[in-house]
Amino acid sequence: MKRLFLLALAFLAACSSADIAPSSYFDSLPDTVILRLDSSSEQIQQAMLQSATHWTTLQLSGSVAWYGADGSTQVFEERAWIDPANSRFKVELNGAVNAADKIVRFSDGETVHNLNLNSGLAETSPYPDFARVGQFVPPVGGDAAYPHPMWGQMGTPLSEMAFSANFAQSGGTFSALSLESVAGRETLVVEWTPASQTRAAYKFWLDTRTAVILKMQEFGVKEGTGALRGERIVDNVSYNQIFDASVFSMPSDFEPAAMPTQVASQPIETGPTAADGAGELYFFLMPHQSGAAIRLAKVSGFCVFDPANCPPMQIVNAPFPFNFAINPLAWSPDGQYAAFAYSDYSDGTPTKLWLFDPVSDAWTSLAEFPYIDPPFWSSDGEWIAFRTQDGYGGEDVYVIRRDGSGLRSVSAGLPIEGKPYIMDGWLGGSVIMRSALPGAGNTYASYFVNAADGSARPAFEGGANKSQFIAAPDKSLLALDDYDELSQTHVLKAIDVSGANETVLATFKGGSVYPVVWSPNSQWIAFNYYSDLSNGMPSAEVYIVRRDGQAISSLYKGVTVGRLIFSPNGKYLLVEETSSPSGGHLFLINLSTLETKMLQAPGLTADFDWYAPSWRP
Repeated sequence: MKRLFLLALAFLAACSSADIAPSSYFDSLPDTVILRLDSSSEQIQQAMLQSATHWTTLQLSGSVAWYGADGSTQVFEERAWIDPANSRFKVELNGAVNAADKIVRFSDGETVHNLNLNSGLAETSPYPDFARVGQFVPPVGGDAAYPHPMWGQMGTPLSEMAFSANFAQSGGTFSALSLESVAGRETLVVEWTPASQTRAAYKFWLDTRTAVILKMQEFGVKEGTGALRGERIVDNVSYNQIFDASVFSMPSDFEPAAMPTQVASQPIETGPTAADGAGELYFFLMPHQSGAAIRLAKVSGFCVFDPANCPPMQIVNAPFPFNFAINPLAWSPDGQYAAFAYSDYSDGTPTKLWLFDPVSDAWTSLAEFPYIDPPFWSSDGEWIAFRTQDGYGGEDVYVIRRDGSGLRSVSAGLPIEGKPYIMDGWLGGSVIMRSALPGAGNTYASYFVNAADGSARPAFEGGANKSQFIAAPDKSLLALDDYDELSQTHVLKAIDVSGANETVLATFKGGSVYPVVWSPNSQWIAFNYYSDLSNGMPSAEVYIVRRDGQAISSLYKGVTVGRLIFSPNGKYLLVEETSSPSGGHLFLINLSTLETKMLQAPGLTADFDWYAPSWRP
């Protein structure tokens, strides 16, 4: 579960006494004890799988410690409020990466909010329908794992202990050791030993009446040492409280970041580009009505460039329903194929890597793993790189040819201390990898991994190495958001591939800069800046700047910008606005005139949200 533990590091917060439950709240549980010292391995496993049926709401607090292989120690605190029936939660952490950072993540049942109380950063997203599962009990059987969908929206280590079924979906032996008291509760101390190991990988302290984990330890079994690598301890837990709605609302002490200095808007001379075709826009139609099907649609690029000759929108058939989280199609540089990671299983796992042929509407499965992240094409269009996860903390990065041959892992050369790693794309024949925990004792945070032999070389030294690198199409420069935590300043830069010759493109105080994209001719960079809250909503502003830092211009102001995409010929910029007044829709900016309009085509209506766009060359 190391990967799952590390997902928590994006969410930190200070504890507020105003959120403590009033004494009138109650804490009632059945008197039935479901775990005893003589419980068998099967009984313990079943109790953990069925744990969600023994409580309705849960509030807990405690500490999390992580012990690095280099001898480093990281300790932080967490509190959580969990209300599965109403899709509401709140998690607070303090000190997970930097003591100054204070971030809270919460859902009011409709919207998920991420707030950095220190920098004023705020991000929002709709609460996904697939995570509305209530007291989820995972299916049993096979080798697949089914993490609690609601916990997938929370992602923090202490809150995961409420969903003990996450740790009970694989083979091995659960051995009862003793009875101990944790947070005033009677717990059964249990060791779990994987079927392929002789040493225990986890030790759990399970509430004997609910099977909720109140303390757990993780050991370095996979690395062969068996050393203690993580410890999570609950110091206070309350079941079945009646939560007031204010618990899941905006904190009163949240101070949004200041808006950036306004930049004049001026038309952009995009110049000639290598691609002159209109291409096709692909995106998903998300219905407003509950229970209606999500569909994949395409619109001709002529609807953008020559509306008079715009053909009707078309629905693209797929051999599976769209029931889970969706990412855009990833198009090969020549536009001949798209790669798409998605599960055609009813429970969402395993995931398949699909190759989509838009001419024949054929979908071909190239690979299958428990979970596959969105794929990336190499610049020559010959290879697809993708990251896999096994659901138990294990991860790997693979490459495969577009015809399905040559599948191989390329991540063995990455230092184990930096795991897990995030894939940011390609630079020539190398995959760009970045540690999700740059301060975990590894000397470098980013690596260029040779796809041919898996050899990994550090990117660059210095703080900028902790950033996401976005490679220009011509492979001449890398764009990055270099964030200084002390001054809370974002500096958008362009650097050459050796790490030298930095050019400052834009500077902002507070907020966040995302996404960042290159124009097809590698001359311009478009990016979105999130700043403060306006009437409880974040503010987004899209800019464009030349690669030499000149001619920066403000293009668009909105609420929550999800994706930015240049047209194949670089004349238009598509903005995915996920929270426009009429819903989530796609807007197009003519870079020569700065005219902005919503995408239009015969058959395309605002009765749907338009989501996860991609532009086929």
